[in-house]
Amino acid sequence: MPPGETLADKQPVPPGETLADKQPVPPGETLAGKQPVPPGVASLLAAILALGAAAPQEGLLPLEPEVVVATVGGEPICAGEVNRRIGVSLKGRKYEREVLPVLQAQVLADLIDRRLALAYARRTQSGASEEEIDKALDELGRKLKAQGQSLADHLGRHKLSEAELRQEIAWRLTWQRLLARYWTDSRLKSYFEAHRREFDGTDVTVSHVLLRPKPDGDARAVEDLVKRAEAIRQEIAAGRLSFEEAAKKHSAGPSGKEGGRLGAVPRRGVMDEAFSRAAFALEAGQVSPPVKTPFGVHLIRCDAITPGRKLLEEVRPELEEALARELLEKLARAQRQHTPVEFTGKAPHFKPGTKELVLPGR
Repeated sequence: MPPGETLADKQPVPPGETLADKQPVPPGETLAGKQPVPPGVASLLAAILALGAAAPQEGLLPLEPEVVVATVGGEPICAGEVNRRIGVSLKGRKYEREVLPVLQAQVLADLIDRRLALAYARRTQSGASEEEIDKALDELGRKLKAQGQSLADHLGRHKLSEAELRQEIAWRLTWQRLLARYWTDSRLKSYFEAHRREFDGTDVTVSHVLLRPKPDGDARAVEDLVKRAEAIRQEIAAGRLSFEEAAKKHSAGPSGKEGGRLGAVPRRGVMDEAFSRAAFALEAGQVSPPVKTPFGVHLIRCDAITPGRKLLEEVRPELEEALARELLEKLARAQRQHTPVEFTGKAPHFKPGTKELVLPGR
């Protein structure tokens, strides 16, 4: 790995090498698909207060809060809700302007999946009741009063409606209940056995080609980069260009001069989630299809695999997180046949059933 590009925690990594520590996800949030469960009402309330406290920053949708960007079963998702989620997740981190639409689409997709999961819970009578939501809302009011605030003042200051707050409480209470039923010991064991390489401490040694949009480029440049990356991949597959040559010729990352070599990376905690997921799906010698992250578009080659030795109990939190993501995807997929999802075209989103980015105006 070239100097200054080490991925270990104690070493600096230059911009554009997709470190996950540049986009942390706070407890209860879901930028990278994480779906943790609040351990109780106190944590639920703390997370809701943190959500309301998200400050405006670069990377938010340039829309008024009340503008509807999608509907799920006729219920609107507004720009304000998307921006609050982005604000909490980013915490002031900077991203290339041209790839921010990918991040915005990811957040919107997550919110849609949440709404679908809530619709599933209502349909199967497994969600939080209005009485439970009222109780949590009352507890929040008492907590704010103890801090010298009123619920109305808090909502006004953070531009939240009571309906939006009730929606958030309903989600958190319902999700806690659904996960409690899903996180069984037998399911955790089965998942670990089926995905051992992702959890047992295995490292993969990888190289990559990073394509980044020009600073003054249009946001649609991301899709153009995907096509360019696929063309490079085809050249490599045909033997007209080696991966090392492709990295030296095309990569915008500092590792390009070293043939794209990044070194050994673990499944979690170092690289962006989309990057890691694609890397760990490869066998040694394979090259991935184009992978989009908030830093650009990548081609990833798995150079070697070093098996790990961790046991299930050592990685239980990571397994629970993965099962939570699996459950959310299952519920959303099952509910889509009962609940229509529509986009207004005013915000970036993924074409249904794909990761194809659709930009406003298209």
